[in-house]
Amino acid sequence: MEALAWIQSTQPTEPPSDVYCQTRDIVQARVESVRLTLLDNGWDEATAALIVAVLGELTSNAFDHNIGQWPDIPGCWFEMSIEKNNVSVTIADRGQGVRSSLERVRPGIDDHEAIRIAFTEHITGRAPEKRGNGLKFVLNALNEFPALQFNYQSGTAKFLFNGKSNPTAAAFTIVNQQTPVRGVIATINIQRL
Repeated sequence: MEALAWIQSTQPTEPPSDVYCQTRDIVQARVESVRLTLLDNGWDEATAALIVAVLGELTSNAFDHNIGQWPDIPGCWFEMSIEKNNVSVTIADRGQGVRSSLERVRPGIDDHEAIRIAFTEHITGRAPEKRGNGLKFVLNALNEFPALQFNYQSGTAKFLFNGKSNPTAAAFTIVNQQTPVRGVIATINIQRL
């Protein structure tokens, strides 16, 4: 089973145990293991810490925005592959998704607008909490990596960000997908130059 098939499935099933994080403590331990594995593969401490911060934000969102509101399977999918010069991570959840979360504070938005808002504005669907920098932080942090591919889909909107040799020239696009996803799926591929 792959993460995309899992969140698109109309039949709720638990993912394989090697990728399933039913609770926050499980995913936090797996995220921390990324740091150690990166260091073991020769990545420097600052880069490893930045990657872990991004993964921590993305996995925390799966729990923070869905507590008590999981439609079926709680938790998230967390899959990683780390090599000497490459790290790939997939994070997915079958939660409510970005639009549903943000509609509480921005009624009437569609998936495309919700994704744009989430990555560019200081906003949270958890009002009245004073939060809402998470995905903006993710985007800013990913700007540090010139050899990067980042995809983030919720509903029918997919956010695409590719690192550039010149990080100040990096840009994102949002495209519509024919097949919606339930919740969120994010994939990150970072190459060390």
